[in-house]
Amino acid sequence: MKFEPIPQPIELFKAPSIYYLSADLGQVNDFTAITIIQRIVKTDCGGKEQAREYHLRHIERLPLGTTYPSVIARIKLLADRLTDERRAVVIDLTGVGRPVWDLMQTSGFRGQVNGITITGGNTVSREGGIYSVPKRDLVTSLQVAFQNGQLKIARGLPEGDALVKELTNFKVKISNAGHDTYEAWRESIHDDIVLSASMGLWLATQKRCWMYGRNPGFITV
Repeated sequence: MKFEPIPQPIELFKAPSIYYLSADLGQVNDFTAITIIQRIVKTDCGGKEQAREYHLRHIERLPLGTTYPSVIARIKLLADRLTDERRAVVIDLTGVGRPVWDLMQTSGFRGQVNGITITGGNTVSREGGIYSVPKRDLVTSLQVAFQNGQLKIARGLPEGDALVKELTNFKVKISNAGHDTYEAWRESIHDDIVLSASMGLWLATQKRCWMYGRNPGFITV
């Protein structure tokens, strides 16, 4: 009798991870939320990607009334603490974001900052390091990753429960013009954490983005 060899399980290797620090900028009555997502890619011995995970490592809401120079200082402090050479910073340019973007260019980031303008349209566009992204794409990417187990929330994060609550309280609203928007079910539910995490995760799914750190530049990831 001829026995077929038992196939050996594929041994997976972890490629160098990348950290994505994102900030949804608040205004007078809104919080600024900052999140950090670690992207982990597992490959086989031949370098072919087999699995991808996103680990949410950090969530924080800055106190109401925090000045934008203080927000920038906090973002830079967190970015500098990340030990991985490859890390990306992205901020929300919708509303008050553009002046903050301009300040960051002269605040030690050497121009290596990604920006996202949240739109109600249907297409994604990019000009330099600035992306225009439908809110639907941002929120859906986070919801799908959470539901299929790709997104893992680090145990013990102070605002972890708030993120889950925001995700479960989001609904789709269709406008008279036929555009869909995402909003919280109730006025008391904030969406700053979910938008911050959505931006970071969305950027982590892109093939190229600006990287900040030892070897900055527009890098393929």
